[in-house]
Amino acid sequence: MAETEPDPAARPAWLTFVVVGGGPTGVEMAGQILELSRRALRGNFRVIDPATARVLVVEGTGSLLPSFGERASRLARRDLVRVGAEILTDHMVVDMDDASVTVKGGDGRTQRIEARTKVWAAGMAAAPVGREVGRAAGADVDRHGRVDVLPDCTVPGHPEIFVIGDAMALNGLPGLAEVAIQSGIHAALTIRRRVAGDTTARPLRYRDLGSMAVVSQYRAVARFGPVTIGGFVGWCLWLVVHLAFLTGFKNRMAALAQWTIAFLARGRAERVITRQQIHARQAIATLRSDPRTGTRPGGSAEHP
Repeated sequence: MAETEPDPAARPAWLTFVVVGGGPTGVEMAGQILELSRRALRGNFRVIDPATARVLVVEGTGSLLPSFGERASRLARRDLVRVGAEILTDHMVVDMDDASVTVKGGDGRTQRIEARTKVWAAGMAAAPVGREVGRAAGADVDRHGRVDVLPDCTVPGHPEIFVIGDAMALNGLPGLAEVAIQSGIHAALTIRRRVAGDTTARPLRYRDLGSMAVVSQYRAVARFGPVTIGGFVGWCLWLVVHLAFLTGFKNRMAALAQWTIAFLARGRAERVITRQQIHARQAIATLRSDPRTGTRPGGSAEHP
């Protein structure tokens, strides 16, 4: 849209991206937008320079990645600022419309940011079925729509109903993939034991395997217990962990080959489709559908 915007004064709004939320999702999203604009989309436009894109991260708390700890927060902020992000901590989004976002700082002052693109990364609500299950079973549901469950992941008073993953509220566990994996395994093992005649209730013993967030190429943050790693070493660790969790040797090798090409060649498979290209293709389709041209919409010549 910025490429086809005739008013130069209106283009900056199309090139401004506001990411709401400074957790892992927000940090990774901001880093990827900057990566695309600075590297992958270079030379794809005639009018605009994608490298001039402005990316802001708005976080309501005083630091990025608040669940990672203070050191990880500092590393993430440093790396995001290095690649061109603007960080607004202690700021809350209080209003937005099609063309802007209004944020309010800790001092009570508001600021209107002209931005056509907003990315919500400040948390999520559970699937609506969770509220329905809670209502039907008489269980409590928190403000995110997660069902309060017993330590064995069952609904109080209904041992036959398991609620797992980001649909359950248990001991403050976050809505992360690792929580879903471990709670799913726990539920499956419990069912198998019951079928075998063992009805003893066993609580979920969650093992925190650490947290990771990639900021951009060659930069990531990883936390494993008291140990926090950032920068290039953290990025290498992020690659290793993601390869290890892929299913099958073939998938791992394919991912490794694609990453090698992307990182060494400084290229990406992504391309953009502008409104000009859409109009051009529509015009071509109209010409081809005109009987006077002797062609059908598919483009093949008509035969008598």
